[in-house]
Amino acid sequence: MGKRANPMSVKSALTYDINEAAVALGKTPATIRNWIKDGLAVMSSRKPYLILGAAIQEYLRAKYKAAKRPLGPDQLFCLSCRAAQKPVGMSVTIGRISQRTSLLKGVCERCDGVCTRMIATSTADSFAAVFKITKEAGSEP
Repeated sequence: MGKRANPMSVKSALTYDINEAAVALGKTPATIRNWIKDGLAVMSSRKPYLILGAAIQEYLRAKYKAAKRPLGPDQLFCLSCRAAQKPVGMSVTIGRISQRTSLLKGVCERCDGVCTRMIATSTADSFAAVFKITKEAGSEP
């Protein structure tokens, strides 16, 4: 199971207590209580806490949107810095993940960590104009 809870697994018109929300989202009740401390809106200040399904959906969407890190056309995502960075010398290797997707890998300018970016295989030519791309050993042509 993925780490992220699907906001669509709760009904927006229903109310949930902590245990019901945990079951619907596939999380533990402790996780739901942590979300309440983090800002998930509840309907009453006394127990049992009731949570609107729409509030859960809104909270999760905002939380996941805040976690996104948009990349510029000349950037990769550094796993160590947790930010968009340029690779050293703009050199990257490309490896095929599937028929449609490929993975660009480089070395971070700032921390010498691994930088990656998943791209559509069909757009590899446009990235070749920005990066110095070499094929990864053992990848398909």
